[in-house]
Amino acid sequence: MDRLDQLFARSQREIQAHTDDLGDTETGRYFIDEAAHLLAALRLWAQSQYRSDQVVREILDGAELAVLGTVAYQLREIGGHDAKAASAAIAGMARLPSTQVHAIAAYARRAL
Repeated sequence: MDRLDQLFARSQREIQAHTDDLGDTETGRYFIDEAAHLLAALRLWAQSQYRSDQVVREILDGAELAVLGTVAYQLREIGGHDAKAASAAIAGMARLPSTQVHAIAAYARRAL
C-alpha cells in the first residue's frame, strides 16, 4: 500500500496537469491542494478496501457528506498514522459547506 504522502504528491501532480492556469491564482492553488488531500485520502481508503480509482471517482461524483463521513470513520478504524491523517483530512472537509466540498471534489475528479 502506498503512503499518504506519496498519494498526495501523485494526486497533486495529476490534478495540476489538468487545471491549466487555475494553479496560478491563490484560490486555484487552495482548491488544488485541498483536492489533492481529498484524493490522496480516498485513494488510501480505496487501497485498504482493495478497490480501484473507479470507486474513488464515484465517491467524488456524489461528494455526499454522509459518504465522506463513513470513509473517514473506516480510515480511523484502520489505525496507523497515515490512515488517521487521511481520516482527519476527510472529516475536516465534511464540515465545510457542501458547495465548497463539491468544488474540491470537482478539482479532484480532474485527476481521474
